[in-house]
This record gives sequence, structure tokens and C-alpha cells, in this order.
Amino acid sequence: MAASARGQKHGIGYFDVALWGARIEDSSGGVSHLRLNAYARKNTPERPFAVVNDFIASSLGIATGLPVPPGTLVGVYGGGYNYASLAFGDRGDKPPPIIPPKFCEERPWEACGIIAFDHWIHNTDRHNGNIAYLPEFAVAVFDHDLSLLNEAKTADEALALLAKSQDIPVIDHCLTPHLKDVSHFGEWFDRIASVTRREIRRAVSTAHSSELINAELRDALTTFLEHRQTRIGSFVDQTRDQYQKADSWTLDIEEVSSGS
Repeated sequence: MAASARGQKHGIGYFDVALWGARIEDSSGGVSHLRLNAYARKNTPERPFAVVNDFIASSLGIATGLPVPPGTLVGVYGGGYNYASLAFGDRGDKPPPIIPPKFCEERPWEACGIIAFDHWIHNTDRHNGNIAYLPEFAVAVFDHDLSLLNEAKTADEALALLAKSQDIPVIDHCLTPHLKDVSHFGEWFDRIASVTRREIRRAVSTAHSSELINAELRDALTTFLEHRQTRIGSFVDQTRDQYQKADSWTLDIEEVSSGS
């Protein structure tokens, strides 16, 4: 990071930003080169669908309004794609793991959103290390490589997993035992329901056109996401016994229609 930028807070905590090179004077006005700190996710033999999981889930998280750091697919030398996302932190320093009881007490709105979203994408790997919280800045939610297709090794395994988990809620979420205020769930149910079919299909089709998944898996993922999108309230209600500290339980769990 450039020395002139050290000691200053940039990007509302989302990423480490430094001026890089001269300002470009053109018709758009005041444009400069920037150096951004980012992380790249790649597929591995153990997780051959890690990139598509992270890309689709993160894209939908952003569409929902969840504080997911911006990211995109990036082509790599030799072929294929990684998923690159901007790093969250002050001056490039990675925040420490959250303390779930403290986080739920201070940020119940975000906690409800994270839980609801994880039900949508069937993310069974939420933990204190993939939620970041800087009280003076904001919250960031990242690392969705074990959502959706999880650790399936082949397309056939992935198809079977989607069929098996279609109506299964997320059990033992790291935040549910500590959440006292569940009043924000209704807003997040509505936010998730407002994500249109066009947006869901755009994210999944991009993964297909990038040759990360085949056509059959593209269609199955689309169906999976559209199906679960209307059942978030039911999933939360099914796991009601895990909200041990909830002050009250007044959820409206009427199933809703997904966006058009």
C-alpha cells in the first residue's frame, strides 16, 4: 500500500485502497488508477465446484443486499477461472474472528440476514472466521465455497446432492444459539424473495458459459435456488428450537412467491 495512504481509513472498511499512478484526466472526470487488495478462490481436487459455489452465492448475496464484498470471475493464465473478491479490512489487515454472542447482540439485523441467506444457498459452513466485523466500519460475509454443490466431486454427485438437500434447512448455524432479536427476519425474507428469476438465472448461466458447470447442472441449480427462495421462513421456523435466547417468536412464515 502506498505510504501516503497508511494511517487512513478507506472504502468503509471493505478493502485496502491506494492511489496507483497518475490521475487520468478524461471526459469522465477525476479518474485514477487504484491498487486493490483482493482474494482469489480456485478449484481444487477436493472442491472442484468451489469457484462456482462462491461466485453464484456471492452474486446472489449482493443482490439480496447482504454485506458481501464485491467480486467477479477472472480468467487465469492457462485457462479456467478463479473467483476474485475484494478484501475486507482496515489497511489490508484481516479482522479477527467474530465473537458470535457479541456480534448477535450488536448487529442483529445482519445476523438475521446471514442466517436467512445461508438457508437459501444451503451453506453449512458458516463460522466465526467467514464473518468479519469492524465496529467502526461495517460487516462482511464471505467464503461461500461450501454452499450449493458443497464438496461434490462430479456433476452426477452434484445433481444428487441438490435433489437430496432441496427441502433441508441449515442445522446448527453458528449464530442461531446467540440471536435474541428475531424481528428482522421478515425484512430478509422479503429481500430474498425480491431477487428476480432473471438475476438467479444470470448468475447460474454465467457459471455455465464459463464452463464451470454443464447444462444439466445449470438447470438443476436454477431450480434449486428458485425452489428454496420461497421457503426461507419455513426453514427458519423448522429450526426454531435452536434459537435458545430469542426473546419472542413472532415470525410470519407464510410462503412467498419468488421474483419474476
